[in-house]
Amino acid sequence: MPYTPQSRRNRIVLIIIIILLIALITMYVREGDSGPLHKVQQFAVDTISPIGSGLARLFRPIKNGISDLFHLPSLAREKRELQEQVDELKRGSIEARALEAENEKLKKLLKWTEEHPKYDTLAAEIVGRSPDNWLRVMVLNKGSSHGVKKYMSVVTERGLVGRVISVGSRSSVVQLVTDSGSGVGGRLLDSRELGIVEGKNQEILSLELMNQEGKVEKGEVLMTSGLGGTCPPGIPIGKVTKVEDQVKGLTKKIEVKPFVQFSRLDQVLVVMSPEPETGIFEEE
Repeated sequence: MPYTPQSRRNRIVLIIIIILLIALITMYVREGDSGPLHKVQQFAVDTISPIGSGLARLFRPIKNGISDLFHLPSLAREKRELQEQVDELKRGSIEARALEAENEKLKKLLKWTEEHPKYDTLAAEIVGRSPDNWLRVMVLNKGSSHGVKKYMSVVTERGLVGRVISVGSRSSVVQLVTDSGSGVGGRLLDSRELGIVEGKNQEILSLELMNQEGKVEKGEVLMTSGLGGTCPPGIPIGKVTKVEDQVKGLTKKIEVKPFVQFSRLDQVLVVMSPEPETGIFEEE
């Protein structure tokens, strides 16, 4: 590269700058804290520091935003994982409550069997219902392969539900006591009067006494009598809610409210023995 006056001047300027820097550094090292160069340094620091802090505060949201942008996929994944854990805990809680409720129902049914040792029973689940308002017919998940037979009684811990009217291999149909075609022998607990309990396709049953002159009190408990052979004796049916004489004749009008809440049924017991002797009260 050819040597020119411009390059010679640049070299001289560079040498002068280096000499000045060396001289300034030497002076800075040798002078005390109160020297002029230290004062210039302190002034520069005091001047620039607030500006730097302000700029840092100004750009911090931008910095954080950029950082969050890069972490978005990770944050979204963590959120999904946390939501899945929450959902799993909720499902577990719901399942635990359902199992607890089912165990409570089974305990009540077991208690009924313990209180009635003379009856052999079979637990069954309700898998179908009639679309009728009062659920006059329901389907069980047990049938002839489990020993179920026609006219067997069906109960809960509250009392009589109905009787089996049709049996398949693995399922059976139960006619509820509320069905208009249902007829069961009943006995009042206090007065010991006998009668026939009939369904009305409503939530109220009617009781027709064999002795029309018998005295019946409101609030009396009605049990199965065992007469007719379709239901074993001593199973609670309901409570008398209304007693009045008909306008014509001596027939009393007696209404009975069943103990069983049919709309809430999901598990029942089929009374396997004693077996029904006859189907005297045939369904219509």
